Amino acid sequence: MKRILAIVALFLVMPLSAHAWWEKDWTGRKKITLDTKAAGISSDVSQVPVLVRLSSANFDFLAGKEDGSDLRFLAEDDKTQLPFQIERFDSINNLAFVWVQVPKLQTGNSTQHIWMYYGNTKAAAAAPAPVFDAQQLAVYHLGETQGLPQDASGKALHATESHATVVPSGLIAGSAHLNGDGGVVVKNPTLQQTKEITVSAWVNPERGDGEVFSFGNVSVSLLGGVPVLKMGTVTSKAAEALSLNTWHHVAVSGGAQAVLFVDGKAVANAAGLLVATDALRVGATLVAQVDEIQVSGVARNEAWLSAQVQSQAEQGKLLSQGEEQTTDTSEGPNYFKATLQNLTVDGWVVVGICVLMFFIALWVMGKKLVLLNRMERTNRHFNEEFGKTTRKLLELGQDAKAHAGALDGLSARTDDFSSSSLHRIYKVGVMELMSRFPKVNDEHHAFPVVSSQSINAVRATLDAQLTRERHGLDKGMVLLTIAISGGPFLGLLGTVVGVMITFAAIAAAGDVNVNAIAPGIAAALVATVAGLGVAIPALFGYNYLQTRIKGVGADMTVFVDEFVTKMAENYGG
Repeated sequence: MKRILAIVALFLVMPLSAHAWWEKDWTGRKKITLDTKAAGISSDVSQVPVLVRLSSANFDFLAGKEDGSDLRFLAEDDKTQLPFQIERFDSINNLAFVWVQVPKLQTGNSTQHIWMYYGNTKAAAAAPAPVFDAQQLAVYHLGETQGLPQDASGKALHATESHATVVPSGLIAGSAHLNGDGGVVVKNPTLQQTKEITVSAWVNPERGDGEVFSFGNVSVSLLGGVPVLKMGTVTSKAAEALSLNTWHHVAVSGGAQAVLFVDGKAVANAAGLLVATDALRVGATLVAQVDEIQVSGVARNEAWLSAQVQSQAEQGKLLSQGEEQTTDTSEGPNYFKATLQNLTVDGWVVVGICVLMFFIALWVMGKKLVLLNRMERTNRHFNEEFGKTTRKLLELGQDAKAHAGALDGLSARTDDFSSSSLHRIYKVGVMELMSRFPKVNDEHHAFPVVSSQSINAVRATLDAQLTRERHGLDKGMVLLTIAISGGPFLGLLGTVVGVMITFAAIAAAGDVNVNAIAPGIAAALVATVAGLGVAIPALFGYNYLQTRIKGVGADMTVFVDEFVTKMAENYGG
């Protein structure tokens, strides 16, 4: 019983924790999912630095501080803060690169996540914290605009020589261009003390030959685009060449043996024992762009390197960002109101006409709908009474006076069938029919007999009344067709004129920028929206009403045929 209660309590708490908010001063957050299943990471890895890319496509740079100092990253429990390092936060170009240390990535887990908080303009920058683990000897982001590449790991293992030139826009923020004349050199006694080493970098080769890494008795080179691993006298080649002018992650892990990794997958290995020196050279004879050089004092495994690749690549599958969430319940900017405020006089004229057309269309549709509802209801009632009358005529035999009374009796019920088109047709038909009955007096009541020519004359009268009824049903429908066809064209005219005025005003002011153009264009488009707002409901209403009108018209046509047939049966000569 206790176990059941514990499970129930857990399920009750889970939704609360999922929707909990770390601190109310931060008004926005995003859920960042770490999908190791999609990334194909083969085993658990710990203390992994993952790269969070932010752009205008997934982040509102206006929601936080312009330098990103209000960013905070929390673990899945929404309580534990995670160490992070901002490599670049460019709020002008809406681009940011942030490194976050994740305590552990669990293999085959597609729901693991962390939280990113932002939106606190009063927040101070977070205190520096180690993002890279203790085994990380050096990290070079290569974004320095001057001087030698600096170590971002906190161990101060800075480059001692560099022949690279800075490329402002690389794979991850800035990168370096190597021209095959010496590359980047790190010389430090710390390197000579390591018994294992992992060197990795993103490489975008322009030529298929050159040395990528060199440390002690281990080197990685490109030969015809094919990565070649060498450890001492042992050489091993990858099965496939690297495509030129494309970013690839190349890593070598050395210790008891050396393993070459390309894009997170082992492609070659060489047996031997690492002979360490105090110098590491990257891209000595390579002509390529290079980004994110990382050096570890331990032999990293494939899962760890795969996590790096899937985190850092532009199309990496490890990280996916959820929707932005906010605690700000204040009313945001009223874009519709702002748009209307920029509407020009000609736009208001068009919108006013469209509004007038809209209400006229509503009035026509409403009036016609009420008319059809009443007409269909009273027509059904009249059909029942007409059926009773025709059956009664057959029962009356040759009693001429009774026949006339039955026909007149139904015709006189105007109040009962005031909305019935069938009754109006019947009334005209009875009047025309009885005008051809022979004259009777009190002494002699001759049974009426009507010739076929007279029956045809009655039909003609009925058809004339049928046409008048149909005209009555179609009355006003032309206003809907005007709204349907004229509304969009009127709106388009207003939009074109509005755009012309906007560009003319910009040309006169000599100020060309998005903020100057956008309000006028948005306001001009209001005319098109107004035109469509008239046409769309009018189109739906017109089609619906026409279907109903056709149904009533068919009923009237059937009734005319039935009336003529019944009367000819009773009074035909």
